[in-house]
Amino acid sequence: MTTTDDEHDVIIIGGGPNGLVAAAYLARAGVKVLVVERHHELGGGLVTEEWSGFRFNTHAKLMLMMDVAPAVTDLDLAGWGCTYRKPDVAATILTHDNKAMTFYSDIARTAKSIARFSPDDANAYVEVMEDWYAIVNEALIPATFSLPMPLLDMAVSYEASDVGQVVNEMAEESFLETLDAAGFENELLKTAMLFIGTMYGMDPDGGLGFLLPLFYQRILHATVIANGSHQLAGALARFANGNGASFERAATVDRILTDGTRATGVRLEGGREILAKKVIATTDPETTFLQLVGERACNEASRGLVDTTRSWEWESTSMLNVHFALDRRPELAAAQFDPDADRALIKIMGVETVDDLLDHIASVRAGGFTPIGAGFNLTDFDPMQAPIDVEPGSAVACWEGLAPFECSLGTWPDIECDVADSVLATWKRYAPNLTDARIIRQYVNNPAYTAARLPSMKRGSIKHGAYIATQMLSNRPNPDCSSYRTPIENLYVAGASVWPGGMVLLAGGYNAAGVVADDLGVERWWEEPEFVTEARAKGLVG
Repeated sequence: MTTTDDEHDVIIIGGGPNGLVAAAYLARAGVKVLVVERHHELGGGLVTEEWSGFRFNTHAKLMLMMDVAPAVTDLDLAGWGCTYRKPDVAATILTHDNKAMTFYSDIARTAKSIARFSPDDANAYVEVMEDWYAIVNEALIPATFSLPMPLLDMAVSYEASDVGQVVNEMAEESFLETLDAAGFENELLKTAMLFIGTMYGMDPDGGLGFLLPLFYQRILHATVIANGSHQLAGALARFANGNGASFERAATVDRILTDGTRATGVRLEGGREILAKKVIATTDPETTFLQLVGERACNEASRGLVDTTRSWEWESTSMLNVHFALDRRPELAAAQFDPDADRALIKIMGVETVDDLLDHIASVRAGGFTPIGAGFNLTDFDPMQAPIDVEPGSAVACWEGLAPFECSLGTWPDIECDVADSVLATWKRYAPNLTDARIIRQYVNNPAYTAARLPSMKRGSIKHGAYIATQMLSNRPNPDCSSYRTPIENLYVAGASVWPGGMVLLAGGYNAAGVVADDLGVERWWEEPEFVTEARAKGLVG
């Protein structure tokens, strides 16, 4: 039996970070908002699970934009219970002979560490970072919190400034070419920078070289949410709910209702229909257009929409996480060489040359797995993840690295214990005190589990689709939908498959909220960030 609810102003499909951000901004503007989430909890990839008193961030651990995202201050996330910690030591790369090169958000401190291996590269690093930080801060971060410019318009507009010209040049380069252009000679330095830039699945041989400075700089400024990543989802939901938004949890949308080429609401499994003036989908393109809207309605609205959706490319690699509850924190042998290495948020293990890293990435793409990745002593930055009152000295540590969705070694349920053993064996080589450690609890989050828990991450695609030239900027997810509006009237998209992408940037929902507010004729209560206004004056955002 079909029943129909009263009309809402906006229905948001998906209660992940983008859906919650959009709900919060629109609810504060007086819009009647309903968020529909298939899972029993809100948050999407902002997952914090508790087992045996230990808390594990089983998906998103690092936040790359918390120090610049407008939502953090606009929505007073601290006041609603979400605070973050920014480690002063960002990353370190470990060597087989127990040395380490350490990286900081502070350029001078990083150069000092590099100088222990290559004084010439230390000097060059300062110069290169001045250029990289300029393009990231003046162009790429402002573009993240703005609508994407059409590619041709962007190329022309960017030629009017020095920073824009550099971005245009890098757009034609691969990550490897952008790194080579920096002119560094030390192999360990180049390996660390390329690892940091590709640790979340970027193609080192692909284009869009300007994303290397963006990923590198942002990961060096990464933060950890206090008391677990889910606290961010909780704060967003509390703000939205406190301003009138409502939520349907454990509710699955099986259809976006349409009247010709106009979206009118959603239908839930079981037949219940909910009407709305506007619908925002944060699902991936295949789910949104082919399943929820349907090919017939898509074809009526736009002849090319079905074809572009069918050609959507998923990532060639996924991620694997191994979470450990331990009776002690891992202690690096390299701390004798550099004490700060032991304090680093990201500890790069198992690779020391660019060729080794490239071989590893190629192997993963071909279905192989090797324990090359990054370790995190998360309780160093968030002690509440371990029940230290019950288990004094205990710690939560996590290893993560690239992995194939389908592994040549076998099915993930069959091999995950062996994989976890190989990860721990690698970590022990760098942290010998783990040899006698007691593992209180262990959890492997493999690519198949990622796809099962978060269906829009098909094939374990953590960014809802590959970052390639045909799927980025105004091509994400396609030229007709990259402005968050779609050819289907009253239907909007705001997930990780829309510009600027995934990684919990708090940007897609922010940008979409502005577009929907404008189309509803609702006044925006928030002001554009000053860095966006400055970038617009330089022609760096539309």
